Formats: sequence, C-alpha cells, structure tokens
Amino acid sequence: EMQRLWGAQVATGAGLTFDEMTNGSQVKALVVLNDNPLMLAPDRARVERLLSSVELLVVIDSLPTDTARLAHAVLPDGGYWAKEGTTTSADRRIMRLQQAHDLRGEAQQGWRVLSELGKRLAERLGTGEIRITYPNVGEITDEIAQVVPLHAGATWRELDSGTQQQLNGAGPKFAKRVAVQANAISRNGSFVLTTGRGLYLSYEGAAVHSPEADKLHRDDSVKMHPDDAAALGIAAGDEVVLRGRGAELRAPVAITAAVQPKMLYLPLYYDGGAVTALFDADATVAPVEVSRA
Repeated sequence: EMQRLWGAQVATGAGLTFDEMTNGSQVKALVVLNDNPLMLAPDRARVERLLSSVELLVVIDSLPTDTARLAHAVLPDGGYWAKEGTTTSADRRIMRLQQAHDLRGEAQQGWRVLSELGKRLAERLGTGEIRITYPNVGEITDEIAQVVPLHAGATWRELDSGTQQQLNGAGPKFAKRVAVQANAISRNGSFVLTTGRGLYLSYEGAAVHSPEADKLHRDDSVKMHPDDAAALGIAAGDEVVLRGRGAELRAPVAITAAVQPKMLYLPLYYDGGAVTALFDADATVAPVEVSRA
C-alpha cells in the first residue's frame, strides 16, 4: 500500500533497534527527530560513540541539545506550541494538536523538514519521484488512516469535528502481570542508584542544562536515607560525588526516608541526563560509590 501511495519501492524488513544501532552496527548516517539520546538513554558513552562515528548526523529539533551539538547539520523544528498534527494518548485516543503560536526564525514543522529531506535524497539517489511532498498535515493524517489499521477512520476531517470512534473490542480486556528482569549487581559495600523522570523538572530546561530547569529546586538533588547520611557524616545540601563505570557525577544531597537504606535516587533529567553515564545499557539500577565532594 505504501509503495502504491508513494510511487516507489519501500523497505519491507524491520529496521535496527536502538541497542543494535549502538552495539557496533555499520550505521553511516542518522537523522534524529526531536530526541536527545545523550540525555535519555543509558550508557551515555556508548551512545556518544555512535553519534560521533557516523559519517552524517542530522538533528531536527527546536532545542540546542547535547545531541544537536554533535550534529553535522541541525535543522530547526518548531517548538511544541508551534506544532500542528495529532498526538495519541495512553488510552489510544487520537487528539488534534492546534498550533498555538507562529514558527520563529528559520524553524519549520518537522514533517515538512522530513518531507524535503526525503525528496532531495530521492533526487540524489536517482530513485525517481517519490510522492511525499504533502501540502498540509491533514494529508499525512489521512494517509496514516488509510494504511494503519488501528487508525482507520481517524481522518483529519473526523478529528477536527471532535467525533469519537467507538471501541471495537480490539484492545486489551484485562491487565496482565509481566515479570521484569533485573540484572544482578555486585554491591561490595556500594550504594544502589535508581533513576526516573521527575514531576517538577522541565524537559526543555534540562535539555539545555538550564539552572532553572526545576524552578523550585525540588528535583535537583540525590535522595539519600537518613541512616546512610549519618554514617557518612553528610548533611542536607552537602555535595557528594557518585562514581561508577569510570564516570563520576556531583550532586547536592536531600535526606529522606522515602528511599531505602543503601539506595539512592537521582532524577533522570538532572543536569541534562548526566546520570545515564553511570548505568549499563540494559541496567535498571547501578552500583555507585559515594563520597563527600
């Protein structure tokens, strides 16, 4: 169906997973669209090796992220409030995004940038004309509704009218427990570090290392149990150094019984995702040594 719509051959095989790309694959060129893997993916050094080794790295983003700083070319995208299109919620509701303000400077809608890149690449490779130059975002939405079964009927006109499609029973009818495999780690007297997305840290602010990413400074510290703080002679607000996997990170301490003894918690967005340097690629927790700065 895609070949008919685009008028060109379309790859039928699966692409590489993120792990496959970052584990010695022969990727030569990479386009990163509104993502910042240096901030969000574990094993930061591994990700940085991939981004630094490709022959061409193109980043399409509205922010000057760490990933964008490694790019050969950065193409400015509109920020979130300048976007037009759809977003899909966790309960499978497809909702219309209304553009709230104009694009600034040389920024373009991300779909326009991708469309133009595809057109120029086709010209360079001599594959002939590919029909991917859309006049508006509604054309893309209608194409998705045509080729993706779960989006059937979700045309631009229907979304704009506010119509809701009745569930057809295709979704899950009950919750299923799934065992999560966690790799065993050697403690050897060290602490176990966990991380996660905080409620109060702004992604945009964290991505550019803004000191105001958390305006009230609720999520810009490493959480430590009172017993551990007392044993190390650490007071609230003291700066500590976390060391692991050949990397180290400094952060102030917040003392709280919300974490277990010998465990630490540092938000993922702290200092632009610096905590990812302490984690292995597949690890959910990381062993770290702690000392006063």
